Amino acid sequence: MNKIFTFGDGYATGHIWPEWPQILQALLPEYQIVNTAAIGAGAEFLVSSLIDILPTMHQQQAIIQWPQADRFDKLLQDQSWHTTISNDSVYHFNRVHDSQKREWWLSSASANDNIKLYHDHYVQSLQSHRRLEIFKTLIKHTLNEVDCKILYTSTQDQESYSKQTKFITNRQNQIQPSPIVHFYWIVEKILPNLSVQIDQLRLEMLEDSINKTNWIPYDPNRKSIWQGIVKPQRL
Repeated sequence: MNKIFTFGDGYATGHIWPEWPQILQALLPEYQIVNTAAIGAGAEFLVSSLIDILPTMHQQQAIIQWPQADRFDKLLQDQSWHTTISNDSVYHFNRVHDSQKREWWLSSASANDNIKLYHDHYVQSLQSHRRLEIFKTLIKHTLNEVDCKILYTSTQDQESYSKQTKFITNRQNQIQPSPIVHFYWIVEKILPNLSVQIDQLRLEMLEDSINKTNWIPYDPNRKSIWQGIVKPQRL
């Protein structure tokens, strides 16, 4: 089975409701969508995840949604950061394991004093943006070596797209836009740049189902609702 690899942050994980990688899988059932996105992830976590699965990406396709440059991804080596993490008022939950079982803390927009010191003193904005440009260049050449077609986008691109006037009535008041906005993001920005064949009837049926669903952020039934949409007898 052909694969499409997707990378990103909370705009791609589907933790609030289905987002673009999950919708892309529903549109392309003949592909395996391999999604390594994580809430609050920065570029270092993204690149580390990509390198881990690089051997499987030969002659495949990848969509990289670059996160904000000024994020700190902490690879946990011991317990020295556990107190800092547990005391974070927002991101205490955000410890994740990668495909190699390594544990990370993805600090995102943490206001913790240690994280503020990191951004204000050790790695300031100019260096963060320079690091991101270096990551982009290295990944471009690395994926070219394995003949993997790459589509680049960013969290900022999708955020700007979702704030268009035409989405005012259905974006919803969340950081990540509602599923129908993700759907149109795929149709307008993703699919034209992929080497795939789209079943137009499937696309129209999925659009209709997403539009008709009353999406509630963090709905405890969101997974079953989504499965009800994409199960074979309906889509």
